[in-house]
Amino acid sequence: MSCYKISPPPSKRQRLDAPSADGDEDKSSAPHASVSLAPSLPSRPITPLQPNQLRVFSWNINGINAFLQPNITSFFHSSSKRNITRHASSRESSPDPSSPSLRDCLQRWKWPQVVGLQEVKIARSDSKTLQAVRKAVRTPRNIINSNLEQEPGYTAHFSLPRDKYNARGFGGKVYGVCTLIRDDLLLDEHSSMGDLIKEVPWDLEGRVLILEIPSRKLAVFNVYAVNGTINSYRNIRTGEVSGTRHDRKRAFHTDLQAECKSYETRSWAVVVAGDLNIARSPLDGFPGRRMGGEHLASRIDFEAKFMAINQEGGLGMVDTYRALHEGEHKYSYRGRGREWGSSCDRVDLILLSSTRVTDGRMALTEADILDEELERGPSDHVPLYSTIEFEATDIDAPH
Repeated sequence: MSCYKISPPPSKRQRLDAPSADGDEDKSSAPHASVSLAPSLPSRPITPLQPNQLRVFSWNINGINAFLQPNITSFFHSSSKRNITRHASSRESSPDPSSPSLRDCLQRWKWPQVVGLQEVKIARSDSKTLQAVRKAVRTPRNIINSNLEQEPGYTAHFSLPRDKYNARGFGGKVYGVCTLIRDDLLLDEHSSMGDLIKEVPWDLEGRVLILEIPSRKLAVFNVYAVNGTINSYRNIRTGEVSGTRHDRKRAFHTDLQAECKSYETRSWAVVVAGDLNIARSPLDGFPGRRMGGEHLASRIDFEAKFMAINQEGGLGMVDTYRALHEGEHKYSYRGRGREWGSSCDRVDLILLSSTRVTDGRMALTEADILDEELERGPSDHVPLYSTIEFEATDIDAPH
């Protein structure tokens, strides 16, 4: 395993622009006067997976509907260009990233075992959309070239809003996470799929879904963390105002930390993947991060609970992308409606328990952010991924 070190972020940072009082946590929300643009570095090649590896992808897709409408064209290049790409030989290229197809994404990403999608915006009662998503990830694409390798199937699992006080907008089509699981991942598990996918009782907004992999003693968290704003947060039982969304964000940190600890105390490793709404260091925001008092308090709170090693109670997790690419400028949030590179942040993270990495039982082999305009698709975020390698065991033998 490659050696790496993670430098703690500075405690102070000069802002280049003043934050709005109720803007999204660590996401720039307005164009800046700066004439410079953030870099856009090319994505690294995604390597084929080995039997003793696990690849986790994460993507805030900002609504699932665009991926269920094959004829959508408003975000993409001309249909003629897409047709040329789709009819090209399989030896030439992967599917065009501009195609909003879940199956195309999975194939382009070399069929990862776990994909966490955030902000799917599905109402809990919307059985039609839920069924459409499940069908979209199971049904093979129309492939002209029959020589292509057989495509694996996936199942889709959801945590959707059930909070009648804090998730009421747009008919309940807010927030929500979906985890896609490749069919062969859990073949060696003795529990049913339903027993391995868990929601948490402390979140009713559809922000957390946990996948347990007992044979690896690994829990993969799909997380869409709370945005910190001055808007009111209401008690989930009484509906009474009990603080702001800033307060709720830090309470969410506390609950998520405790959930992670509950696994680590049983000698499980934890992966936390998703839109965590935190830009950790000056490297992670362009042209600057939000430095208002509440935003700074949430960032300090996050660092203390999840990243700190020597601080009491800190999980000391590994920021997988930053561990392998310490000084690199890549971003996961690229807002729409402005010039690419004018305002962006790295607020989507994949974190990993450090204990199993430092003792050699797991190795972090890959991590990248697909920080390209085509990869953004209809969203305002781009995908990211990490690959973990385990000590070879009998469960890694071919089936």
